[in-house]
Amino acid sequence: MNPQERIQERVAFLKEQLDSLDHYLPETYQFLTAELDRQQRELMEYKIQDFYWNQTNEQQNPIID
Repeated sequence: MNPQERIQERVAFLKEQLDSLDHYLPETYQFLTAELDRQQRELMEYKIQDFYWNQTNEQQNPIID
């Protein structure tokens, strides 16, 4: 499993936990939303790095027809 898939699984898990709260627990809710934000940021950073890595590779290894 690649890093992006692991992060996506954590994001899905955190969303599921937030959705399953039966009653309002401020500390738990705050913790889960903060962790969700952190994971979504990490996922976006990974996607951006992957995008630029792919762009660099395409420029270094052009396809010749």
